[in-house]
Amino acid sequence: MTVRDLKPLPDRADNAGRGPILNPTRVLASGAAILALVLCVVGGSKPANAQDYPRLGLYGSMFGDGYPLWDVNGVLQDTTLNAMARYHEVILDASPITPYRPDAAAALRARRPGIRLYAYVVSHDIWPANNPDSTIHFPTRMNRLVRDLGGYLYDTSGNYFPGSRINLAKRDAGGNYVVAEGLADLFQDAIVRTGIWDGIFLDVYCKSILWMETPGERIDYARAGYPSLSAFDAAWGVAVDTLGNRLRRLAGDNFELIGNCAQSTNYASFNGWMRENFPYQNGGDWYQNMFRDPGGYFVDDTRFRAPRSNYLFSASASGNPYDANNRRKARFGLASAALGEGYGVFGPSDRSARPLPYHMWWFDEYGVDLTTGAASPAIQHTGWLGQPLGPYGQMVWVGTQPDAVSNPDFETDVTTGWTFYYTQPGATRTQDLSTSASGSASLKLHVPSAGAVPWEVNVHSEGTVFMLAGQIYSATFWAKASSGPHRIHVVAESPGGGELTSATLDVTTSWKHYSVALVPPSAGDAELELFVADAAGDVWFDDVHLQAGATSVYRRDFQNGIVLVNPSNEVLTVPLEREFKKIQGFADPVTNDGSLVTQVTVNPSDALFLIGDDRIAPATTQDLQVGPAWQPHSRARRPAPSGAAPSRP
Repeated sequence: MTVRDLKPLPDRADNAGRGPILNPTRVLASGAAILALVLCVVGGSKPANAQDYPRLGLYGSMFGDGYPLWDVNGVLQDTTLNAMARYHEVILDASPITPYRPDAAAALRARRPGIRLYAYVVSHDIWPANNPDSTIHFPTRMNRLVRDLGGYLYDTSGNYFPGSRINLAKRDAGGNYVVAEGLADLFQDAIVRTGIWDGIFLDVYCKSILWMETPGERIDYARAGYPSLSAFDAAWGVAVDTLGNRLRRLAGDNFELIGNCAQSTNYASFNGWMRENFPYQNGGDWYQNMFRDPGGYFVDDTRFRAPRSNYLFSASASGNPYDANNRRKARFGLASAALGEGYGVFGPSDRSARPLPYHMWWFDEYGVDLTTGAASPAIQHTGWLGQPLGPYGQMVWVGTQPDAVSNPDFETDVTTGWTFYYTQPGATRTQDLSTSASGSASLKLHVPSAGAVPWEVNVHSEGTVFMLAGQIYSATFWAKASSGPHRIHVVAESPGGGELTSATLDVTTSWKHYSVALVPPSAGDAELELFVADAAGDVWFDDVHLQAGATSVYRRDFQNGIVLVNPSNEVLTVPLEREFKKIQGFADPVTNDGSLVTQVTVNPSDALFLIGDDRIAPATTQDLQVGPAWQPHSRARRPAPSGAAPSRP
């Protein structure tokens, strides 16, 4: 297309509700010298279903004037395109690419065949766009659709409700959610059918809108057509599902839908979800953001429809991407994403390429030249870890702190230091001399039938440790089950009754070493309890401990190296079963110093990427085991007995 076909737009984010940029001055970070490196070597890349690791996602942004993909004259910018093409998946605003510059998307695909491109839209907000090119300009089409349907949302002062001008809950006389349905139709017509995009990224796709209210800004639910705020909010949730489900039907099975807002259960319609402000979304921590059900990264990795695109988005803490904290955050988020099947994303929290051109930021772990071991900004050196050799696991070791367990290995008996509790006739505990993980004996618990509650068959330590609020404690043990997966509950409980904290995990039919991180919200003495009555069968335990401190890291092995993730608040020294090599870095040469190592130190809430031809499984003595897909325990899912904890025989 010619330059004269390009319609000039205001210098603002050309999407629904991003607002004007007050300072258009481009501010480069102090690490700008890094940007002078060669950015791109055009070459073939693998299709989406065979993407290598680490998998890079760009939560990109555009402006109405084309920045940063083309200049004021409409000329595509090779530097920007080369930089963006290094990512496996790229999110960019639906407009102005879709209506005016599909050649920009084609230019990205030419640089990286197999790249996945997603059109960014906001599901329930629109700025008052009124472009003369009203039949093509996407924001104008969206704004006029809402206007014509009488679908604006107002506050009690008669103004547009801030952050959500669109009333998704708007219904017609027949009860149809006409605005939600209309937006789905618009997205299909303006975005899907063009063939430019692989999918749509729906931001602020929230099942409830009440979190947007403030003491000074209240929704006028009566004007929105509802008798109460609760009725409005319930209808809002239905309308959100209506939009997504209708769009899925219109777009077909092969077009991807990705959402963003809190946790989602739209598994049938969507291909993935984003966790923002990782690992602190919704006031949580790493364990909740990874294991929460619903909404945890590992959970979403299995439940959304294929092909899945799940994101961990870590927000930069300052304008300098290469300060120590930002380097750590980028590395921690990317490594955590590599434990699963999704994508690590790093950038400013406001997702604005002005004033920070974050699409140019590049970290050591993003690309590595395996011939030299040096970090590389070249496109052919992305995906340098190759394919995983298996799922994530935990490297587990026993700590040196005081232990709640006085008889951890059951070599003499299974009664000393332990109390057995059961309500099921036929439940037993025995010493098993025929199988063990260490020594010659193990504890065997027999569950005759699945219980109404998991604690119907359990053991608990007679010793305790004192837990401090907010500190990490580790329950480490070997376990296996007669049939699997067999869910067990690992509980730190006050001796007089009352849970301090807990977690669940699924035990398999072979001996594996588990480490469960327990972080109590309040202080107190705690004994270790193991609940096994979720299913019938036998469960074996060996070498059981409850101690202060973290005694494991999460690890995943790949064809060309390993990833180690330390989500704890402690510095951990990790023994390795053989020699690995650190990346020779340019963004973080202290962490990535290029040295050969047989043990490494991983700082709190940090990670390490190591180079190594890791095709041989680690030695058994190093305790590397496939980790459980355990999830933080929900009190709501564990019915407590009435009154105090039950007395135990």
